[in-house]
Parts: sequence; C-alpha cells; structure tokens
Amino acid sequence: MVNSPRQISRGLAVAVLIALATAVTSHLIGRGRDMSHALTDGFKLSYCVAAALAAAAAVATFVLMRKTGREGRHVTRGVRIAVASAAVAVCFVGTDFSLGLLQGSPIGAYTTRGADTFVSAPTLHPPIVRADVSTPGWLQQGYVFTADFYNPSIPGSMVGQSGPLILDHRLSPVWFQPVSENVLAANLSLQTYEGRPVLAWWQGVINRNALTTQGEYVVVDQHYRPVARLRGADGWVLALHDFVIRGDDAWVTANKNVRLNLSRYGGAGNGMLLDSAVQEYNLKTGKLLRSWDALDHVPLSESMVPVPTDGSLWDAYHLNSIDLPGDGTFVISMRSTWAAYKVDIATGRIEWTLGGKQSSFRFGSGAEFQWQHDVMVYRGTPLVTVFDDHCCEITSADKLVATGPSRGLVLKLDSTRHTASLVDQYTRGATVDSEFMGSIEPLPGGNEFVGWGSLGPFAEYTATGRTLLDAVMPGSDVTYRATVEPWVGLPLYPPSGAARQQEGRTIVYASWNGATQVASWRVLAGSSSSALKPVTAAPRSGFETAIALPRSYEAFRVQALNRAGDVIGSSKPFTIAG
Repeated sequence: MVNSPRQISRGLAVAVLIALATAVTSHLIGRGRDMSHALTDGFKLSYCVAAALAAAAAVATFVLMRKTGREGRHVTRGVRIAVASAAVAVCFVGTDFSLGLLQGSPIGAYTTRGADTFVSAPTLHPPIVRADVSTPGWLQQGYVFTADFYNPSIPGSMVGQSGPLILDHRLSPVWFQPVSENVLAANLSLQTYEGRPVLAWWQGVINRNALTTQGEYVVVDQHYRPVARLRGADGWVLALHDFVIRGDDAWVTANKNVRLNLSRYGGAGNGMLLDSAVQEYNLKTGKLLRSWDALDHVPLSESMVPVPTDGSLWDAYHLNSIDLPGDGTFVISMRSTWAAYKVDIATGRIEWTLGGKQSSFRFGSGAEFQWQHDVMVYRGTPLVTVFDDHCCEITSADKLVATGPSRGLVLKLDSTRHTASLVDQYTRGATVDSEFMGSIEPLPGGNEFVGWGSLGPFAEYTATGRTLLDAVMPGSDVTYRATVEPWVGLPLYPPSGAARQQEGRTIVYASWNGATQVASWRVLAGSSSSALKPVTAAPRSGFETAIALPRSYEAFRVQALNRAGDVIGSSKPFTIAG
C-alpha cells in the first residue's frame, strides 16, 4: 500500500489528461472538424501537456536536490531524467509542429491530367466533361450550368480546378471562374437581380465529413462583375444547397451547430446537433430578415439518421433545396427526414409534408423516395420533381448500403385524396446509386435534365425516357447540381491571344472567357504591333480556337466577330512566345 497515493495521483493525472483531450475533441467537432482529426488534435495536445509537465518536474527535481556525497548520485540520475524528459517534450512538440505542417493538400488541390489546358488562357484548367452517350437533338437551346466539386468520400485531388462552369452543346467551356485552392465552388445558378440576369454560386469549405464549415454566395452580372456577396449572420453558416433571389432579397439554406441534450434520442446528454434553416437576407445590406429554423418546426424524432454515439454532429435534417412557388409559401427538401415540406412564409406553419414518417400523402406504386434532393413544383400544376438518391442506409457497422436505384422523379399530388403518384422516372439503371447530391429540371418541350450528383455529372432525357446525352466528369469529380439555362455573357475585359511556332508554322490561339456572342475570329499580323493588318479568319471552334497562318509574322492581335461580322472585342497585341 506504500505506492497507493502515487498510484492514485497517477490515475487522477491520466483522468485529467483524458478529460482535456475529450473537451478539446468535442470543441473541434462542434466547430465542424471531422472526427479523426479532432481526436488526433485533442490527444496530441494532452500528450504535449503531459510531456511538458514531466519535463518541468524533472528540472525542478534537479535544481532543488543537494549536490553532496551520496546525493550526488541522485543529482546525476536527476540530470538523466531531466534530459530524457526534455527530449520527450521536444519530440512531442516537434511532432505536433510537423503534423501541423502536414495537414494534407488544400481542399481544392487539383491535377491537370484530365483537365483542359489553353495556350491563350494558361491559368484556366476546367475538367474535361465527356459524353458517353450523345445525340444531335440534345440541348436545343441554352447552356449547361454546373461547377466542379470534389467527392468527400473519395480521398485525393480533383481533376481540374474547382469553380463555376458554363458548357455549350459540345460540352466545351464557355465560361470558367476558378476559385482558390483553399475553397470549393458549387451550385452555379441563373438568377434575376435588379431586373437583370445574374450568375450566383456558392464557395466555401467542406470537410471530409461533408460538413460545411464556412461559405458565402457570390453574385456577378452579365459582364462578370461582382454585384453582391452574402455571408451568414448570427452564427449561421451558408450552405451550398440552394440560393434563390427574389427582388432585393435572397433565400438560402444555412446550418448551425447547436449543443443539445440528445439522450432521449439515444445520443449524449451534451450532444451536438447540426441544425438547418431557411433564411431570407437583403442582398444590398446583408441583413438577416427571416429565419425558419427546422428545430422549431420539425421534431427530431422524424429524422431517419441514427444519432451518433461518438460525440460527432447529428445531421438530423440536412435541408438541401428551396422552391418559391409564388403563392406565399416555400417548398423545401430535407434529406435526413426523407421528406419535403410546404411552409407558409408569414406564419411558418407547415401546410403539408410529402414523405417521411408523417407524410400528408399516401404514395402510389414506385412513388416513394429516400435521401432526396432538389424538390421543385411545376408552377400551376399538381406536379413535383424530386431527385431520389434512394441511397444509402447507414448500417450499425457504419457502412453505406444502397436501398434502391437513384432516379429523377416526376410525381403528381392529389390534394383532395392526399395521394402522390408516379408520373415519370429517369434512371441510369437498376443498380446505379448516387450517394449524395443530384437534381432534376424540366426543359421546354417536355425533356428532363438530370444532374447525377456523386455519380457525376448529368444527362438529358426525352419525355419517353430516351437518353439524348449522358455526360461524365474525369476522376472522382462531381457536381452538386446541373441545369440548362439561357445566358448572354458580355465580358468587359478583352479577348486573349497567343502565338506559337509548331513544326515551322505559326499557330495563333484565340479565346474570350465568358463571351457567348463570338462566331468567328480574325487574326491581324505584321512586322510590329503598329503595323498589323488582317491576314486570316476562322470560325470559333470551342473555348480556344487554333488558327494556322500562311507565313511568319512578328506581332499579332485577334478580333472577335459576331454573326453579323462586326468586331465585338480585340485582344492586346502579342508576339510569339516559347
């Protein structure tokens, strides 16, 4: 029993260090840090504290011990203990510092293998989107709006830069705006602001658990000039899921981490909930005007997601789309409850629930959905579109199990009989499952455009289900949502040009990022920039057009021509490089 006090003190010290590690881990998880990194950082801090205390104790022992006779041997021993403890402390601190430097690649890290590279626009590297199936009848009008995004379930770099991307009917880039490697971009959309068409997209940080830790929306006009930026207020973080402008206001999805007693649902007494909200902000001032909090209106017992037992965030709602039908309501989708909700804007009251545990409608054969995205209503009709991920059930072993094929759905709601029946469905096959993301959009003429989420990226179908286009992205790249929209881009910056010598020939390269009215290119060349004359012309052949010249020149300029042959833009003069 001589050592009992010592053993008790050691036990208490270990308990204190574990408590410290747990507290730090919980704090980091609450701020959106993924579980593995939060645990590592929590216990790493405890180890460093323990090493520092051991070193301090050893040094104190060495300094306070008397340096005589037999005690001299104790001094030598104390020196060895102090040196060893100091070495351990240095080791822990060095490891901590090294791990801090080796946190991994930036979230938007990318490779150019499988991405576009342009001579006249060397800083742009959008992913190359290819068609597995393509027919001449697809994309009769408009452009594909999408954004390159990483797959959080597959480690590794993206192929090409992340950023909002507009594609033409050849899947060639029309406009691309890469974002910093420290963030990701998603959910490019066409909106109307101050009576004019604008582009809007989300950019921010998503951790490896697919949780948003920071985010903002950027709005640009037809000249690609920023006209608004929006960030969350009152501790809410704007999520990538949806953004809708009405007048001077924007409706968005937002998340907030809330500490809550989750014991009644099988979780911890000091658990952490990822709350979701629909919010309305004034775009000019950034002021939060309205917030509909899911926690105030949808019981947590309706969630289909098991409560975590490891202290991580419970994503009980996962609000992922907003539709404003114009009748004083909004319609939202919550992936984690398997349900959509029609909500009265003025009162916040839920008028009906489609799906989930408390559905207002009985489903007909084949009409039920799970883990859905992008619920939208057809204006003036009883039809609703849903992207039905139908994947994936989380088992007790933390494995994802597909529960059915992913589909784009068109449903018909009967408000009198309270039924929901299947009208149409669009699939890639009975065994094809999208784990997350996805969208469906009705097109003029009856076709449907489906964004395949984590399967990436999109397809167009006729009303009878025939595939007109099935496109894929390189590597594991995905797109959150893909739509077809009309757009006229009028950049105020000039076109770009470059010239290279290849096998004894001069090749001029011309591009104009975002310009939609370019029909052809004219090349001016001469002995100097002050002596340029037209030498040849060529039709636009994609984002970048390569034009071979009949002879060599010293200086060049390219002019963009519209369909009428008018000059709508001129590059700066340039010479042969490389």
